[in-house]
Amino acid sequence: MNDPYSKNPVKDAKDQELAQYIADMLLELRKMAKAAGLNTLLGLLEISFCEAFSIANKVEIPPGELEKLRRLAREAGEV
Repeated sequence: MNDPYSKNPVKDAKDQELAQYIADMLLELRKMAKAAGLNTLLGLLEISFCEAFSIANKVEIPPGELEKLRRLAREAGEV
């Protein structure tokens, strides 16, 4: 069952903090790889950074809000 209310907000916050720390470290490694001209490694670090950054900055839409936004968009299109 995928119940959004059964998630553990403390664990989610810790996961996001960890992902932010990893993103910060990857950014530093990326700078070093770029300075050393290690282009293949640079690309891999960029991909890893993007994943960690997206997890660290994940925003979840509260239940019901998505439908509310769709309804507002439909109403705006009717004007």
